[in-house]
Amino acid sequence: MLWLQMTKQASGMMNLGGSVTRQVEADHPVNDSTNTHLINIGKMIEDLESKIRSTLNEVYFGKTKQIVGELRTTLDSEELKRQKKIATEIKGGIGK
Repeated sequence: MLWLQMTKQASGMMNLGGSVTRQVEADHPVNDSTNTHLINIGKMIEDLESKIRSTLNEVYFGKTKQIVGELRTTLDSEELKRQKKIATEIKGGIGK
């Protein structure tokens, strides 16, 4: 489960939530002293937890950062107009 809610004066309010389910099946040796069922299950849980954390970091936070970066800008409208004008001039110069 992931739920993230942030409210900042500069950027406003953002909500992000989701859930992930994973299942794994594996064969591990079992003996009386070092590899009990509980130890094997614990190792499997730790491995899956690590994989899920990586997925959350890459997918959810990476994608959210990309979307927020595309939707919101810290530049004022005059600067954006200036950048668009320069881009149009460059495109026009390349097309000649």
